[in-house]
Amino acid sequence: MPDLVQLGDDLRKIDRLIMDLVKRRMDVSQLVAQEKQRTGGLMYRPLIEDQRIAGIGDHARSIGLNPHMARAMLYFLIAESCKEQTILLESQAGAAPRPEAERLKDNLLRLTEQVAGRYDERDTGSKFASQLYASYEAELISREAERVTDRGLALDLGCATGRVALELAGVFENVAGYDVSAHMAEAARAKAAQRGIANARFATLDLDEAKLPEADGAASFLVMNLGTASDVSNLPHVLGEIARVLKPGGRFFLTFYNADALLYKMGFLPWVASLEAVVNPYTMCLDVKIGDMLAPVHAQLYCESDVRAALPTALVVDHVTSFPEIAAILPDEVLADAKVRASIDRLDRELAKGAEGRGGAYLIVRGAKG
Repeated sequence: MPDLVQLGDDLRKIDRLIMDLVKRRMDVSQLVAQEKQRTGGLMYRPLIEDQRIAGIGDHARSIGLNPHMARAMLYFLIAESCKEQTILLESQAGAAPRPEAERLKDNLLRLTEQVAGRYDERDTGSKFASQLYASYEAELISREAERVTDRGLALDLGCATGRVALELAGVFENVAGYDVSAHMAEAARAKAAQRGIANARFATLDLDEAKLPEADGAASFLVMNLGTASDVSNLPHVLGEIARVLKPGGRFFLTFYNADALLYKMGFLPWVASLEAVVNPYTMCLDVKIGDMLAPVHAQLYCESDVRAALPTALVVDHVTSFPEIAAILPDEVLADAKVRASIDRLDRELAKGAEGRGGAYLIVRGAKG
């Protein structure tokens, strides 16, 4: 028989999972508010809400729960949703409509300004699936860098605070990192100075619009990690620039949010997945928290055939994999045990080895300039 300590731990996990489910409901209610704003729909629809409350009572009775308790809980959640929808609509009242691309990029810049100073803290506090992916990706990047014979210049596009670039600085003569956020680039420069790394430089650059400063054929290795190739909105331009600046034989490491991921094939997950970056299936954006508000930033799902079709002929793919598959669909609450985590990690790594292993959350595309 389990003791009270074990039962208490189980209750805490269940309580957290309940809150995850509530969070998912509130996220969807925000989308409802946006649709009401677009169509001019009524904020409160009593007939629909009454039907929903009655239905949840019937469901509760069928699974052995008190229907009165269930109806009261749902009534409270609906009331909270209506309040949040009202706050959202009032915050946007009178605002002039803006082009969608401009709005998404502005959200990204506001987010990076807010988190640049503590961005690296997520390496220790992030969700389990994101920790697994970061570790797996770092191993692959290190192996790819070792394969490069010309160690002149490496590029990190979408460098954030420079974690990958500063690692590559120990392997290459020079490293350059570019990010759309001036705050991220400044944080990367500060890290380089603090560590006494003189062969890494960082600059602000909008990859969607600007050309890379490097001359044709200047770089030996190029990285876009953590799904950054999905974060750009003008992928053909970015890929063209990659093909231009890489030397013949120079290698590339590109990561995308994977359209064929089990995470997205399953459709809507009612719980919060153990992954930091999940593309919203309704808006096809990443939802990020800026202050107290949830805001979308651009993200694009790609499958392997999409990527291959988009690559310039000069860029030749020699390896495609994806990761993680199983960890990405589970909530953190069921991954608390260290042995469970280790088993899921081993399973995902095995799946990534196989030719059929295309169900991971991130699509990792490696190759060289021909």
